[in-house]
Amino acid sequence: MARLPRLPDLLTTANLGCGMASVLLAAQGQLTEACWLVFAAALFDVFDGLAARALGGGTPLGTQLDSLADLVSFGVAPAFAVFWTASILSDTASATLAYPRLSGLLTSVDGTAWPVFASAIVLVIASCWRLAKFNLDSRQTSGFLGLPTPSNGLFWVSVVLGSTGVAVHPGPGHDALIGAAQHLLRAPYGLLVLSVVLAGLMLSELPLPSLKFKHRGWKGNEATLLLLGAGVLLVLLYGVLAVPLILIIYLLSPLWGKLFPKNA
Repeated sequence: MARLPRLPDLLTTANLGCGMASVLLAAQGQLTEACWLVFAAALFDVFDGLAARALGGGTPLGTQLDSLADLVSFGVAPAFAVFWTASILSDTASATLAYPRLSGLLTSVDGTAWPVFASAIVLVIASCWRLAKFNLDSRQTSGFLGLPTPSNGLFWVSVVLGSTGVAVHPGPGHDALIGAAQHLLRAPYGLLVLSVVLAGLMLSELPLPSLKFKHRGWKGNEATLLLLGAGVLLVLLYGVLAVPLILIIYLLSPLWGKLFPKNA
């Protein structure tokens, strides 16, 4: 007898719906809305985990649903947004690439346009491999080994939004951050290099915190609390462009996390 979907599974499905809607909007050139839908997918991704823990834990079905939804929302959707934005902003991109039309696309991927094409493919492949490895790795219960797929996806859509100045707060040096986002998306080879670097981090054994509280109080939660505090401050200062800065701090957490003793 088929059972009714659990609340966590419904929230995961909402995550998937946001990701697919983002892909469709990005394919039509509505990049701002497409990026915001990835952020909405991230909220549902958080809520489904909270709901699963509140109901006593997840299920094998929920685990598979979560990974499949994350592949679409944080792999395919950001790849679409990055591809179209980089194609539009790149000085060397052809006119065909500057519009969301797939006809004649492959014949236009030449010169310095091909790295943009390759970057999107790398983003999706690395996300797929990362999620598959995560499902089979029993070590990642209290932390992560490698950059999580949602973190990578949110980085890319925040760069896309930030390059347009959307939802960017006027913090110190915000113009430089906007310029850096635009420069990255206008530099096809730089985009490809960064895509490969982040792909390597996703598939690496780099130990990273899961941002889950072990218990109440400061001891044992120092890294999580400091990262969350820094994240709130950066969001207030820079808006959506806080995400790349938070990612840098997060990737450095194995270094500054050593300042705190391990607590059971």
